Amino acid sequence: MITGSAGDHRCGVGDYAWCLAQFLAIDAEVDLYYARDHAPVDPPFRKLKKLRLMPVGGYSVLAIPALANRLSLGGYDIVHLQYPSKGYGTSVGPGVLFSRLTGMQSRSRLVLTLHEWSTSHPLRRRLSEQILSATDGLLVTNEAELEKIINVFTLRPVTALPVGNVTRAPAQLESIWMAFEGTAVPGLPAITGPHTRERCSIFHYGLPAKGKGIGRLLEALSIVRKTGIEATLHFYGDLPAGDQLGEEVLGFISKFGLSDAVVRGGHIPQQELEATATRYAVGVFPFDEGYSSKRSSIASISHIELPLVVGGGSREEHPYYAPEENTAKSLAVLLVDLFKGRLEQEWTGQIEQQREYAVRFSFPRLASAHLEFYRKLRREIA
Repeated sequence: MITGSAGDHRCGVGDYAWCLAQFLAIDAEVDLYYARDHAPVDPPFRKLKKLRLMPVGGYSVLAIPALANRLSLGGYDIVHLQYPSKGYGTSVGPGVLFSRLTGMQSRSRLVLTLHEWSTSHPLRRRLSEQILSATDGLLVTNEAELEKIINVFTLRPVTALPVGNVTRAPAQLESIWMAFEGTAVPGLPAITGPHTRERCSIFHYGLPAKGKGIGRLLEALSIVRKTGIEATLHFYGDLPAGDQLGEEVLGFISKFGLSDAVVRGGHIPQQELEATATRYAVGVFPFDEGYSSKRSSIASISHIELPLVVGGGSREEHPYYAPEENTAKSLAVLLVDLFKGRLEQEWTGQIEQQREYAVRFSFPRLASAHLEFYRKLRREIA
């Protein structure tokens, strides 16, 4: 598996690839290639014997020929590239890797996971299409991406698999070994109810990015407060100085007079995410697309005891609260309804639904689906 970063806690795709590689290594031999300056923060699970870490100097165009030769000589059944379309910026190196491999008579089947393809820059999508011509099997992270890419990637296997729950991954790895050794595996904690939460509090975390609807959330907060509900947004995530999107967030706070209604926190380490999020009454993530299984923020907290609100108009079925329309006014109407009693009345049922849905983000399940995809790909092409 090839990824730009691997478990550096700075890139959602990198953290996902790091966890996936570990779960695959329970049943398969896995060599994980990643940029040396984006190495894992934490060591791999202590009982894994079939995962080898393969740091490389980088993925520049100049470095790709040597890497392609190394992969070709490796004799791999599968070479799987994690490709975050937005994350590579102007770099084209990873985009030409598969083209190099196809001309080297490698026995490997080439698998590509495309992240955020449809919302990437047009030039990046053009480069992605060149990669697809050399790809044997394609994975995308949600059904909407699948619908858009299927017209470009034809006559070869393509499947949609969601991103995984990286915050649950360490516990799930431990649980697999506990079950194998005959030790009782702990389940999720009992549902305690909303009485332990800060009243009328909203939780949101992650770096600001287009499509996350943060401006809509802040406008909705201002509308909610005008109804007399003293709602507070607890906004976790770095806002780097000079970053355009970060400045926009600060501008919205000023525009809507929310300096006393927004409590800013920094980056939340993965091991502290659950304890932090469960201080609050509701998590709100009003994405432009409504809801999408590509969103790691939702995948990482769906199992915890926190009712979640997403955007309106989703094309994917989900158990989360959503406004009737993807507007600040409609979101505000929903939040007022929740804060005036609906949260308390529906709390237990809502958490149970979210936990049931969260199973689809489980890494054991995702690893099993990947292995089946690999096996089927080799059978069909053999």
